[in-house]
Amino acid sequence: MTLDATAPTERDTRWTAPGAASYVATAPGSSDSVLVGARAAGVHRRRVARALFVMVVVFLGPLVAPRTAQPASRDALTAAIVDHGTVDLGRYRSMLGIDHAIYEGHLRSDKGPGQPALAAPFYAAARLVGVPAVSAESPVRGDLMLWWLTLWSAVVPFALLGALVYRRCARAAPRTALVATFAIMGGSIALPHAVNLYAHALSALLGYAAYSLIADRVATRASMFFVGLLAAAAVATEYHLVIVAVVVAALAARRNARLVGWCALGAAGPIAALAWYQARAFGAPWHTPFAYYAGSLGGTTHGGYSAPRWPWFYDAMLGNRGLLITSPIVLVGVAAAIGLVVVGHARRPEAVVALVVFAAYVVLVAGWSGTPWLEEPGPRYVIPAIPFLAVPLALCWSQVRGVASIAALWGGFLMVAATTTVVLVATNDTPLNAYVNRVAKHRFLPSVWSIEFGTAGIWLYAASAALAVYSLIRANSVQ
Repeated sequence: MTLDATAPTERDTRWTAPGAASYVATAPGSSDSVLVGARAAGVHRRRVARALFVMVVVFLGPLVAPRTAQPASRDALTAAIVDHGTVDLGRYRSMLGIDHAIYEGHLRSDKGPGQPALAAPFYAAARLVGVPAVSAESPVRGDLMLWWLTLWSAVVPFALLGALVYRRCARAAPRTALVATFAIMGGSIALPHAVNLYAHALSALLGYAAYSLIADRVATRASMFFVGLLAAAAVATEYHLVIVAVVVAALAARRNARLVGWCALGAAGPIAALAWYQARAFGAPWHTPFAYYAGSLGGTTHGGYSAPRWPWFYDAMLGNRGLLITSPIVLVGVAAAIGLVVVGHARRPEAVVALVVFAAYVVLVAGWSGTPWLEEPGPRYVIPAIPFLAVPLALCWSQVRGVASIAALWGGFLMVAATTTVVLVATNDTPLNAYVNRVAKHRFLPSVWSIEFGTAGIWLYAASAALAVYSLIRANSVQ
């Protein structure tokens, strides 16, 4: 296929093909006018990114999801740390589902500590103003403490991730950046996990932010320090983010090997905190929660990761809740990245990174024992790889507009339904059947608006959403 790359609006020496860096200097008009244009483009990107962030928070922030096994394991650990100064979850035994671990007879969370630790100050602040503590008697539905923790450690990170994705797309392909961002973030499995207390949105933000620092900026001691800090924090949040961390470390070494020590210095803090937590919770710094998982998955407590298997790969990619069915726009993004590599586009290195990260995550889910038993729509462990496909998708949008639009609309329909109802689907059901039935029966999640104001809250929610959309449209139209 033929790619029509959008001309850059400012000099970008990170992914520019040889000879292309002279674009700014040779553009029509004086150098001063070109510089002013580049600055105006930067202001526009920031304005739209802020409006996009606000819109996402306004749309997703008020939704109050129920406490399922994944959120229960997370908010119980936060509550145990803040209220009791312990990592033991014995007090919360009756509220925990299959997501738990047992070490020497003591109940533990089976999750990485990053998200529960980040949520701790927000939990403490809520307790100060009288919000009830998490306890074994906490309600499954309508729990405002669970909503509060989800807002700050899932919704806000997802909104920040969307803004970051847009800004990177806008530097590469200004005309298609916003539509590509909406397609990849709103039409994929990333969306519904942003309103439930999982750590995928937070870990994806940390990992992609670390990559963005090394990809878009000149390597300095400060930037390398923060690259290491963010990458290590991502691993402490979700262990499988080590995939992104390795890729980022390789890029850092290639960019400036002499400054890699600063990257390691930045990583030291989160890694030390993770080691301390694992020593306290599981007896040794190198003991991870996975080794002590005690929930029943597929009728057995024996799980974790193994060599990839074809049936699990099929489930993740082509099954009734695989990417082809639930998030086809992700596969369009993969095809776009392949196209950039084949034609030798100026951003070919970025496409290669996207393909490497995505392939590694596909191998991961093809070897994860939980893949056949997923109750979420799609292989959720792939979520951190999705932002990496956004820039290739934006660059190729004009060439794949038809199939990309269909894929985004289909995925958006399913994912909005999953976001506004209940994300989980029984293993013997299909996402399409489950979500259509829930929408048809108006089984939507409550919002803080409806909980507080009843029916009037629905109109308040709609009004705030309309205002947020208007603000985004206005921000994007003002040049």
